[in-house]
Amino acid sequence: MTRESDCREDVRRLKRYAEEIENAAGNVQTLCGPDTWTGPNSDRFRGEWSIRKKQIETALANARTAIDDALKRVEKEEAEKKKPTTGM
Repeated sequence: MTRESDCREDVRRLKRYAEEIENAAGNVQTLCGPDTWTGPNSDRFRGEWSIRKKQIETALANARTAIDDALKRVEKEEAEKKKPTTGM
């Protein structure tokens, strides 16, 4: 495998993990709803969870951007390696 193909495989895995985190956060959202959990503890948790969920979404968006940037950098480096060099 080449460095670029290794990077693409890592990107694929990282994006899958990000999707799994999003799905888990969605499950928490569903399970902590007022239809399944009531009372002061549930209200406090939902308030805190709302903040945490936004932080998770922001972190995932930042991670996706960093992942895409890393892949572009590797692609560029590998393309540069393939360019013929001119001798002097």
